[in-house]
Amino acid sequence: ESSMSENIPSSLTENSLTKSGYRDFTIIVFLLAVIRVMLPFIPVPISIAPFVDFLLLVGVFLATIYAIYRAMSEKPDPKLALVILLIGVFLQLGSVNLINLVFHGQGAGAVLLSPVAQTGLMIWCIGLGALISSLLRDKNILIPVAIFLVGFDIFLVLTPLGFTQKMMQQNPNLLNNVALAIPKSTSVAQSVQTATVAKAGLVGPADLVFLGAFFLAMFRFNMRPKQTLRVMIPVLIGYMTVVLLTGLSLPALVPIGLVTLVVNWKEFNLNKDEKASTIVLALIVLGILGFSATRKRPTLPPEPLPTAASAEAQGSLNSPATTPKGQPLSAIPSAPQNTPSPQ
Repeated sequence: ESSMSENIPSSLTENSLTKSGYRDFTIIVFLLAVIRVMLPFIPVPISIAPFVDFLLLVGVFLATIYAIYRAMSEKPDPKLALVILLIGVFLQLGSVNLINLVFHGQGAGAVLLSPVAQTGLMIWCIGLGALISSLLRDKNILIPVAIFLVGFDIFLVLTPLGFTQKMMQQNPNLLNNVALAIPKSTSVAQSVQTATVAKAGLVGPADLVFLGAFFLAMFRFNMRPKQTLRVMIPVLIGYMTVVLLTGLSLPALVPIGLVTLVVNWKEFNLNKDEKASTIVLALIVLGILGFSATRKRPTLPPEPLPTAASAEAQGSLNSPATTPKGQPLSAIPSAPQNTPSPQ
């Protein structure tokens, strides 16, 4: 009888920890949405704006990573993952189209719909991450997958042959529409008619997808998800801070993959053939990166010379925006819209 009474609390505790993931995810994304709605209407003194923006960076990143971690602790099956994916895509695409086509990125409608789009992004990212993770039949497969993703992200973002920079130049609004936005404070209270959502930086959706896929794999194979979370949060916050301070574009799948492998290394048990194939894969990835790094970056075709009419229109588009009494729209100059991994 005493042994039964001892087992009941432990089982209840375990159940509460593993069956509250969706609840925690919902609470977190709701709080993030409320913050995003309120920020454009809250004036922040210029003297403390950098400190406030750093707190926003840390808070949003911590909340996002933890929300993904908690959702994946529920171990969603492929059918549920597909439903989650479709719901998230519907929310994000519908909100983005309304923001761009109806509200033109400004006003109360844009401010209210932007958090809906961001919530949809997080929802479909955990859905797609769960679908990808369901394809992993053995925990040892995480090693080649992580190596490939690290190498591929470096290739896309940092090498001359990577097409990320070219894609961003040709379609600069693409990432703004699909990426996770790090919110930014404003220095003056904006009216409902002119309010916009300020962004300090962007995070590509691929980073969220594979972060979720790795966490789910760790839960499925009884690895070290909690220990990985404790390391992942400070590493990614520090990584994003470097990005925003330097203006560099850095591949975020690099720290995500490396942290996953380092923290869980003792969980892997490779035989000789698997070790050999892993070494070969790593050498191939290094070879491709070395070759790509020595190539010349393709030059974009020159833009056509503007006509008189287009030059006049361009001049009006580039004119500095003004507000009543000449006040600036933001406390801090707009940070470059760089992302750790704009994919």
